[in-house]
Amino acid sequence: MNSRKSIYDIKSFYNKKAVLKASFQGMRYQLEQYKDPEQEEAEPVLRVTIWPEPFCFEKTPDKKKTVKEFVYTEDGLDEAYDWLCQIYDERIEEWTEARDNPYKGLF
Repeated sequence: MNSRKSIYDIKSFYNKKAVLKASFQGMRYQLEQYKDPEQEEAEPVLRVTIWPEPFCFEKTPDKKKTVKEFVYTEDGLDEAYDWLCQIYDERIEEWTEARDNPYKGLF
């Protein structure tokens, strides 16, 4: 998995509303600050989404995405990184298949 430093930090990146989109050997992922638009009083969370290659976030069907939210702190960012590593290891066959056969079943 990419290093913890590769997902930056809350203050210098996510506070600016930046969205990190990256990939690692067949697994694509996105981290962003998220605030439910229907809950004006809600605190922001760190939302992490993962999906298999080959497509970008916008072109991948929602049913292929896994989403998890974390507390919007540096500790939450550490937990998000640990979760990304865990999911990569648990679903390595899925990521390997996506990497090795990115267009399987599309044509």
